[in-house]
Amino acid sequence: MGSIEDQERLAERYLSQNNKEAAVRLLFELIVVCAKDRNFVKAEAIRDRIFEIDPMALEEIIRSGEIIEREKNESIDKGHREIWSKLYGLLGAEEATAFYFALENKSYDTDEVVYRQGEKNARLYFVNQGRLKIAFNQGGREVLLKSITAGQIAGEETFFVSSMCTTSMIALSKVGLSCLDAACLARWETEFPLLTPKLVEFISGFEKTADLIRTRGMDRRTHKRIPFSRDIVVQVFARSGKPVGRPFTGDICDLSPDGLCFSVKISKRETANLLLGQRLGMSYTHPRAGSPAKVNKEGTIVAVRFHPLVESSIHVKFDSVPTA
Repeated sequence: MGSIEDQERLAERYLSQNNKEAAVRLLFELIVVCAKDRNFVKAEAIRDRIFEIDPMALEEIIRSGEIIEREKNESIDKGHREIWSKLYGLLGAEEATAFYFALENKSYDTDEVVYRQGEKNARLYFVNQGRLKIAFNQGGREVLLKSITAGQIAGEETFFVSSMCTTSMIALSKVGLSCLDAACLARWETEFPLLTPKLVEFISGFEKTADLIRTRGMDRRTHKRIPFSRDIVVQVFARSGKPVGRPFTGDICDLSPDGLCFSVKISKRETANLLLGQRLGMSYTHPRAGSPAKVNKEGTIVAVRFHPLVESSIHVKFDSVPTA
C-alpha cells in the first residue's frame, strides 16, 4: 500500500468514476492501517469521510469505529493504567479511552509551582510520579496542608466549580502529572454522560483540600457571610475599565463586609467559566436604621457555581470594605 495521501487520492478517483463501493473499501483499509499506527486523529477523519460518501455503509462505519476504539484502549500506557486502576475499573472501554486521550502529560522540576493560590486553575491533576506539597498562605505565612505522591490527585476544588485557587501546589521533586482540562466536561455531557459522575465518585475517595483548611481552623474568608435577600444590578468591566455589554440584574444570596454572593441564570458552562476573574460594578440597596442606603461597589468574581437547570451562584470579593 502506498502513502496515506496517495491512497486517499485513489479513493477520490474511484468516486469520480462513480465507484463508491471501491472508495469505501479502500478508505476502510486506510482506517485499519492508521489505527494500528496509533494515528487516531487521521483514522477518525477518514471514518468521517466514509460517512460523508455513503451514510448507509453501516458495516464499514461500525467496524471501523470498533477497530479505532480497540486500538485506543490497547494503547493506554500500562503503567498509567496500573496507577489509576481504581478509576479505570469504574469506566467502560469507550469512557476509558475518552478519559485517557483527554489527558495532557506535564513534568515539573523541584520547587516549580504547578498552580498558585489566588490564581485561576481549571485542571485536575493526577500524580504519576514524584512528590508535591499543597500549601495555604495565611497572612504571608505558608502553611503546609499535605504532601501528595503517585496515585493521588489535586486541583479538585477548582475543577468542577469555577473558582480561584484556594491553595498552591509546588513540586518537592521532579514530578510527572497527567492533567485533565475542565473543558472536557461539557463535551462528555452528550458523548459520555456517565463519565463525569464516575470521575466524581472516584475523587470522592480522596481527602478534600477544603476539609483540610477547615480542620486546621483556617477560614478562607475574613468575615462570615450572612443571608441577605436583595436585587442587585451588575455591570461587567473589561481590564481597561470600560463596561462590557449591558448591566444585568441578579438576586443577592448572602453578604459580608468583604464580599457577596448573587444568583443569576447562566445557560452554558463555558459562559460561567469565562466569568471567573472578571471585574464587576455592583449596585444594591442596604437596609439601615431609619432609611435604606444605596451601595455602589466594585469587586472581582472569585468563584462561579454553575447549575444548568437553576440559577448559578456568583461569588464576589470587594475591592475595599464597604462603609454601608
